[in-house]
Amino acid sequence: MSIEDAKHAIEAAIHSGDFKSMGVAVFKAINALEQRIKRLEEESERSRANLR
Repeated sequence: MSIEDAKHAIEAAIHSGDFKSMGVAVFKAINALEQRIKRLEEESERSRANLR
């Protein structure tokens, strides 16, 4: 799930008052953010290696 998709899922769950769906959406958003952070860290390390 993309970060943007997770954001929309959270917003939809909030508007519907569905707390179970909200929890699932927040969990998926956290996973998406963790994946994005990992990719950024890997890109940063590759960039540093290219500068050396």
